[in-house]
Amino acid sequence: MTLLDAVLSLSEAPARDEALQRILRALAQVTAADALSVLAAAEDGSVGVAAQIGLSPAALGISFRPAEHPRLRRATLAAGPIRFLDPSEPDPYSGWLLGSADEIHPIHACMAVPLRVQGRLAGLLTLDARDPHGLRDLRDEDARVFAALCAGALRLDAGPAPALAPEARRALVSAAGAASGPALRGRSAAMQRIEREIAMLAPLSVPVLVTGETGVGKELVARALHERSPRASRALVIVNCAAIPAQLVESELFGHRKGAFTGATAARAGRFEAAHGGTIFLDEIGELPLSAQAQLLRALQEGEIQPVGEDRARRVEVRVVAATNRDLRREVAEGRFRADLFHRLWVYPICVPPLRERREDIPALCERFAAELAAELGAERVDFTEPALLALTQGAFPGNVRELKNTVERAVLRRTIAEGKSAAGRRLALQREDVDPLEAAASGAPERSGAPLVELVDERLWLGGAPPEEPVEPLAETLERARREAFARAFRAAGGNAATAGRLLGLSRSFAYKEAVRLGLVPAPGPRKR
Repeated sequence: MTLLDAVLSLSEAPARDEALQRILRALAQVTAADALSVLAAAEDGSVGVAAQIGLSPAALGISFRPAEHPRLRRATLAAGPIRFLDPSEPDPYSGWLLGSADEIHPIHACMAVPLRVQGRLAGLLTLDARDPHGLRDLRDEDARVFAALCAGALRLDAGPAPALAPEARRALVSAAGAASGPALRGRSAAMQRIEREIAMLAPLSVPVLVTGETGVGKELVARALHERSPRASRALVIVNCAAIPAQLVESELFGHRKGAFTGATAARAGRFEAAHGGTIFLDEIGELPLSAQAQLLRALQEGEIQPVGEDRARRVEVRVVAATNRDLRREVAEGRFRADLFHRLWVYPICVPPLRERREDIPALCERFAAELAAELGAERVDFTEPALLALTQGAFPGNVRELKNTVERAVLRRTIAEGKSAAGRRLALQREDVDPLEAAASGAPERSGAPLVELVDERLWLGGAPPEEPVEPLAETLERARREAFARAFRAAGGNAATAGRLLGLSRSFAYKEAVRLGLVPAPGPRKR
């Protein structure tokens, strides 16, 4: 990644956030900075993180009020690059640096450059390095060049980028660190219905609750509602409610003032303020504790939030889209979800059906996922043989679209490896054997084609006409039993510690604990003492 790559990010005119990410990648190659970010200025005077490298993913979209942060205030008033040498000044990114939940050590290198467009402040470019001399080799002149590129990128439309050549797409995917998600549109009647519902609801400001199983594409519905609304030019802030520790939920959503609790060394705006004028997507809203649900209800009804530790409420204007894979009616009946919040969200629910109920959408999804990976590999294109596509179309896919995407990508990689040479510039034809044998076994394809039945018995593939003697239970019961056993093993290995068990399972402490309570493995918490 060179300065030329950063310049090309503008000349190729990708979307704003993609261009900013590429510029930061180029800058990271010529500095020893541990964290870099671009903060975009908003009309209310705040600055929000539009792109970043080296910070927690949760930092993206968070906003700051410069008046509350001495370094940010000085940076917005500066004429050029400014280096912060006073260790007594708090760093707004304390606790956000990847690999460290603690405060940044006061003695470290910190730099900011104001981004100006036609004389007006458009945002800030910031750099942090744990090494006190980490930014010594970055000249102010070079910092100005990258700042000018960032300022130019901030002027780009935040909409989707035009089509890119394969080599440009590969560079973009490498720089941005993520590929695009699955397509929302489909041929099925269910997806056409959802398209009509989105078209009707997008211009409105009413709350929307998106329901459906894990992996069906609920976030894509939220993105479509935002991108087709009058709020499209403002922020879409995505919050995974299940990933936030219970004790920090209110602070994350509504912000806090300095000293509000142990570790609150600086005031911080919450996700609702970051989404002011735009949309906030509350994924897995059923995981919110009841105390946060009360605040959320107030935000929906009154347009007000109250940061932790503050006496006065703040006005926010935010469109709320929420999603859940839980039965909220049952959650209300069992006292885990507020009835008034449920009815406030249940204005117009959008139910995204599982993939097994819209199999006619699978071929188009497979083509898209294969084309995306082909662009990364440099392949000319990827085709599906009829047996391969049949196996995919009839697959079980309990993980829905997300699992289908993983399956297609594995198949493309298997075909590339099987042919023993680079995919660059070639056409790949996916064969039946490139699809996972277990997924093919669940597809039902052998039964339709007259081939022998394939079953998995004792961890071996078994071929034959007679079914196993062991009765087959419903898939949901099998998965629930396996889930209970996995959580039980993890909590035994962790000695009952939820944080350790969560790490063993690859989950957050909060989610691991809540799921263990639901499964009856640990006792439910008693009422909070106030």
